[in-house]
Amino acid sequence: MANSKIGVVIAVGNPQQITSKSGKAYEKRSIFIDATPYNPYTGERSPYENKILFDFIGEKVKNLDNVNVGDVVEVSFDIQGSNFIGNDGQHRNYIHVRPYGLEVKQTKQNAAPENQQSAEVEQQPLQNNMPF
Repeated sequence: MANSKIGVVIAVGNPQQITSKSGKAYEKRSIFIDATPYNPYTGERSPYENKILFDFIGEKVKNLDNVNVGDVVEVSFDIQGSNFIGNDGQHRNYIHVRPYGLEVKQTKQNAAPENQQSAEVEQQPLQNNMPF
């Protein structure tokens, strides 16, 4: 089963050239999304924020070329773990979140304006239909 998260793009980083310890050069680009859940019944945003940074590496950097702040995206990723023994003999465990796909679900231009509905409600006069 694939792992994925849907969220609103907060920031898209610029491409960076990274050189590993072995001298191999590769490109890295980051995307920061807000995947904080909403209650499906009330529409209220969860008080527990879930903002995630994904680092796309190598050929996968191209996935971010047409992504803009405010777009709703689905990021597919894999979770990998590794173990490292330091010079002091201590074991260290690392978990890596490796994104491999990105799909734009909704662009900012196609999204309905948030305050359009509230503006329409404000323009309508309030009616008091109370019997007393």
